[in-house]
Amino acid sequence: MNVIPFRRPAEPAPLAFAIGARVDLRLGAVASGVVRPRAPSEDAFAFSQLARVLRAARMAWRERAQANLTLAVPADIQNSLEADLLSEAAIEAGCTRRNLCFELNEREMVSAGPVLAEDLRARGWSVCLRGDPECPLPFGARARALYAEIVLQAPETTDPFLALDDTDRSPLGRRLLAARAAGIIITAEAVRTASEARTLAIAGFDRGGGPFAEASLR
Repeated sequence: MNVIPFRRPAEPAPLAFAIGARVDLRLGAVASGVVRPRAPSEDAFAFSQLARVLRAARMAWRERAQANLTLAVPADIQNSLEADLLSEAAIEAGCTRRNLCFELNEREMVSAGPVLAEDLRARGWSVCLRGDPECPLPFGARARALYAEIVLQAPETTDPFLALDDTDRSPLGRRLLAARAAGIIITAEAVRTASEARTLAIAGFDRGGGPFAEASLR
């Protein structure tokens, strides 16, 4: 009796990135997706590797939703990257300036200056600011020119009057008010429930990520 060995099919390689959704807190519709490389190193942001990741992420996202994408640039390598590399890799991947945004870390821009954000904007790309809990950057005319969106950590206990225009506001409340006055989209990094989404919308947030957003894709 002859035994014919069968090869076990190879396990599929894990995707080199993860995509999370962000939804409009008032409408519940998917507003954007955020791409995070699983190996956030300088190698992952070499031109050819980044172009492959963005191309694969763009195709995968189109199967889930018709919405723009945001590339979250890791904070620990942000200051070593150049706008030309990010721009050219995005173009190589088939992304357009209308459907891709670059998310940069506020704390790193405090230490190195807004050169990367300014250079990306000069090339026509949208820039999203990943806000620091201490809110170190002022939000005035310059912020209005640089940033299309700001992503903030929502407080665990949300006050619907967080951004009320009075003299007794927290740093987060003041930032919400300034961002809203500047016409910047305000996104809560993680929203757990529909009830929390409603309260954050009242408080001044426009979008939210996390479990509530992921549930909207199912």
